[in-house]
Amino acid sequence: MIETVPLRDLSRRERRQLEEDSATLAEEIAAAVYGFTYRPDDAEWYDGVLESTGAKYEVKSTHSEIGDTYSANGRFRLRRDQLRSLRASDASGVAWVVFVLYDHNDGTIRLRRMKPSTVQRTLVDGWNEAGHQEFEQQHKVPFGQVFG
Repeated sequence: MIETVPLRDLSRRERRQLEEDSATLAEEIAAAVYGFTYRPDDAEWYDGVLESTGAKYEVKSTHSEIGDTYSANGRFRLRRDQLRSLRASDASGVAWVVFVLYDHNDGTIRLRRMKPSTVQRTLVDGWNEAGHQEFEQQHKVPFGQVFG
């Protein structure tokens, strides 16, 4: 199920945050929509926890178009080590990946929640070196694969 939030409903603070730190804004919006507690400092592999069940939530976000010089369609960056930890946590049915798309073309923020095993099975067809020392391997998923 895809949830939507109109971009026009953002407060002034949220509009500024959209320009300056859209990833944190996505995490805050996802927490409000799905009812989990935003806890970004607990661990590197998740962003929040649903207190009643202990379910871990990891939020991935992108814009419909990225890049100023070389414009491209947005994509979500999945990390292999992070998805592995989420899948292990989900063995008890307590983990989610939330994809957040800032779709400037239709003026909405779209959210889709998926189980980590579904993400692995349907969106990842291989891993690539991340090119970042602190990360293992990654896979970039075009937003159309998540939101059709």
